[in-house]
Amino acid sequence: MAPVLLGDGVRLFDDPAGSPVRLGLVNGSEPSLVVNVRYRPASAG
Repeated sequence: MAPVLLGDGVRLFDDPAGSPVRLGLVNGSEPSLVVNVRYRPASAG
């Protein structure tokens, strides 16, 4: 995963004690040698 969420520029690893970035799984593939997954920021609530 990229260390910065594109769009908002949220740095994931600068403040480990900060608020978590909630992500929702968009799609994923069956486990193999390579796993492709996509996430998007989860809606609040």
